[in-house]
Amino acid sequence: MGRRKPEALIGLVAKYGSSVRKRHGRVVRLLKKKRQCPSCGSMKFRREVAGIWTCPMCSYKLADGAYDTPRLERAR
Repeated sequence: MGRRKPEALIGLVAKYGSSVRKRHGRVVRLLKKKRQCPSCGSMKFRREVAGIWTCPMCSYKLADGAYDTPRLERAR
């Protein structure tokens, strides 16, 4: 049985270089991180499209960063 690649690096092969693969891994981990909805407190707060973050539980929408929600992090 072969070794598995880390999930964040799936889709990038060796031809892209180590720095690009590391940056891609950081972005993917940041996107998939669990976030708490500022309105209802559920942990289902996710990115809908680049810059739009929504909560499916309470339909709360927020326009913020493309990869992260820096305004929510500063508010805490």
